[in-house]
Amino acid sequence: MPRQWLPLFPLNAVLFPHMALPLHIFEPRYRQMIGDCLEEGHSFGVVAIREGTETGPATPYEVGTLAKIVRIDRLDDGRMNLLVMGASRFEIVKTADDRPYLRGQIRIIPEAGDDLDETARLTESTALTFRQYSNLLRELVGRQPDDAEPPMEPELLSYLIAAALNLQVPEKQSLLAEPRTDARLTLELRMLRKEIVLLKQMVAHAGTAAPVRTSLN
Repeated sequence: MPRQWLPLFPLNAVLFPHMALPLHIFEPRYRQMIGDCLEEGHSFGVVAIREGTETGPATPYEVGTLAKIVRIDRLDDGRMNLLVMGASRFEIVKTADDRPYLRGQIRIIPEAGDDLDETARLTESTALTFRQYSNLLRELVGRQPDDAEPPMEPELLSYLIAAALNLQVPEKQSLLAEPRTDARLTLELRMLRKEIVLLKQMVAHAGTAAPVRTSLN
């Protein structure tokens, strides 16, 4: 598979394919990076930080996501607000620091998942569980259930759930790096079921909690 060089943007966050991510660009090196992307007509890669910080030296994880710029708002002082959309996943083959920002030679990672019948059954089960999880979250904050159906396309559903789950960066990174859609859905189904048990307990506790009394004195 052909390899290409790509600007890399290390963040304390994971961008998933098909998901949107707002970015505030203020450092000069990343202003130049966005300018180079616009001038040269290519994307950049969002990679989660394994070690280091966003504003200092950072070592990224090997797997990241192509970021397509869908909106850019330029501020008077040169800063920018971007909205990017995750596209394909990639693996970093090697990096270079020949520009003010990090660059990487990357290999695009194709989505894998062969057993269509099993994946279809898994997708249906995971979608139903995700809907239950989402509505328990809504109930916990006093909102009405959402009747919207989750997407039934396996890859899209798997990344939607990965983005929605309240996980630490290393856990989200593991879901991003999982090669197979069906394996990712299996992991997420297990996570959702655990979260649902906890959410039911929290909802029950919230429903039985004594009201707070206030004094008029």
